[in-house]
Amino acid sequence: MGRQTSVGFSRIRTRSALILGGVVIALVAAACGGGSTSETVPESSDPAVNHGKQLVVESCAACHGTDFNGVSGLGPSFFDSEFIQSESDADLVEFIKEGRANNDPDNETGVAMPRYGGNPRLTDDDLNDIVAFLRTLQ
Repeated sequence: MGRQTSVGFSRIRTRSALILGGVVIALVAAACGGGSTSETVPESSDPAVNHGKQLVVESCAACHGTDFNGVSGLGPSFFDSEFIQSESDADLVEFIKEGRANNDPDNETGVAMPRYGGNPRLTDDDLNDIVAFLRTLQ
C-alpha cells in the first residue's frame, strides 16, 4: 500500500509540474507580444526617450508587451492610447507613481497596475523619461 501511495503522489507532482510549466510558458508567450495590432516603435536620437524605452522594457513589458502592443487581459497597448493622449506629462508621472487598482472603474482589464509599474527604484527623472518615450507612440 505504501508503494501505491508513493506512486500516486509522484504522479500528482508530475502533473502539477506540467501544469505549472504550461502556465509559465503561456505567461512568457503573453509577455512577448499579444497585442491585436502590430505597431512599431519609431527611432529616436533623444537620450531621454531611449532611456525611457529601456525602462519600459524592464518595468512594463510583462503586462504591456515587449513590443508595447499590450498583452490581452493584462495591460493595454501604449500605441495611440486615448488615456496617454488625454493626460499631461505631470499627470502621467503621478499615474505611474500611484498605479491603478483592479477595481478602478477605468481599469479595462481588472488587473491592478502596481505603483511605479512594480519598480519602486524608478526616480522622477526616470518617470519623465518613460513619459517622453510613451509620447513617441501616440
